[in-house]
Amino acid sequence: MINKVKNALKVKLENLYPNYNIYLEDKPISEIVKPALRIKVEEKTAYNQRDIIKQNVKLDIVGYLDDSNKNEKYWDISDKLDEELGYLEIENTLIRIGERISEITEDTLHYRFSIQLKTLKPKDAVDSIIKGINKNVEFK
Repeated sequence: MINKVKNALKVKLENLYPNYNIYLEDKPISEIVKPALRIKVEEKTAYNQRDIIKQNVKLDIVGYLDDSNKNEKYWDISDKLDEELGYLEIENTLIRIGERISEITEDTLHYRFSIQLKTLKPKDAVDSIIKGINKNVEFK
């Protein structure tokens, strides 16, 4: 599911910034051609809740520019992402984007945010849970 999120985010960024190179985290930094935005997963935690797997994913959109006024452009990018990234659409489902934080460090923009994903456990696992529950239930 995380790959679907990254790919949906990549498509969104390509539409917002058609003149930028958009990369996923598997691209080495040494091969990035500026201007560029790179999507990275910073942290992923998952836990089970009954028949649902919940994942909290923290992502970072990293901006790379060579312009002399790049800090101003970084803040423009940050403002535009704030406006455009309230939700991300994946397979006709809107996923709300959580708290967003922007900072510029070492001449790079970091636009960090988190999303929460919920996935049903595989059908076989759910069926066995239901069968286990039904064994203990008597109907009168």
